[in-house]
Amino acid sequence: MNFEAFKNKYQKTEVEHFPHQVPSNPTVSVLVQAYNHEAFIEQCLESILVQNTDFDYEILLGEDYSTDRTREICLEYATKHPEKIRLFLHHPDNKIKVLNTTTGNFNAFYNLFSARGKYIAFCEGDDYWNDPAKLQKQVNFLNSNPSYVLAYHGFKEEFEEGGNRKPLEQPLIDLSSNELAKLIYHPLLSTTCFKNFGKELPEEIFEVLNVDSFILSLLGNYGEAKYLNVVKLSSYRRHLSGAWSSKSGDLRLLQKLNTLKKIQLYYRNLNKSKLAFHFKRQSQLYYKALSRHYFLKADYRNFLKYIFKAI
Repeated sequence: MNFEAFKNKYQKTEVEHFPHQVPSNPTVSVLVQAYNHEAFIEQCLESILVQNTDFDYEILLGEDYSTDRTREICLEYATKHPEKIRLFLHHPDNKIKVLNTTTGNFNAFYNLFSARGKYIAFCEGDDYWNDPAKLQKQVNFLNSNPSYVLAYHGFKEEFEEGGNRKPLEQPLIDLSSNELAKLIYHPLLSTTCFKNFGKELPEEIFEVLNVDSFILSLLGNYGEAKYLNVVKLSSYRRHLSGAWSSKSGDLRLLQKLNTLKKIQLYYRNLNKSKLAFHFKRQSQLYYKALSRHYFLKADYRNFLKYIFKAI
């Protein structure tokens, strides 16, 4: 699906584009999705604006109709930095639902389709970078090593009140294209810088919540991933209102299962049988996890539903 087809299918109300003077051929597009990030968005944007590079980069700032002062702050930054920031003001009519859950996917995909850079980097509106040379280091490596599609680095977690304190795992090794495509390891998307892989996205990616997993698997079809320990750790916030932390345990399992099934369908439609079979096996593991989850909750109806699918 290309950008026009995406807008025809999902856009109910036109997105407002704030005026800018961003160069038309940046090397990197930094994608920032902001929703109710009043307490965090300034630190996020400042950490991107201080990037010291010998190339042009753009910040695609998607503001998703927040109920706090996030939109006001984004407008202030876009006004102060018209040479860097392309601000997209979104309307709730366009929000995409996945398994009856309202998501920020329209915002994320609008940014992704709008990216003009040779490379793409992500930084969610509640996260921030700590290395002003991050983009330069990643671009230098990718320019010099064409077999690699992605470069990533480590991160540190900052736990806000109410946030899930189970630590995330970040691979600290280089990844083969096969490991990336199969999601054997899963780098945090906000630590990555990767090649802009085109203006067409598979239909299935719009039907998942875990868009980052789908993107990483797609990238594995184009090359390897490099772990760069020369980049200072970025900061990843864990808080109760976070997009993933706010989901209940069974909903997280259901959303992850849905993602794996959609990736399986994508590869099956491409006749990539080995990858399709891999994600079918991964889906079965989540069926088992769901059956155990519902058994422990004494929800035997759902237990039986998922235990039979796991076989």
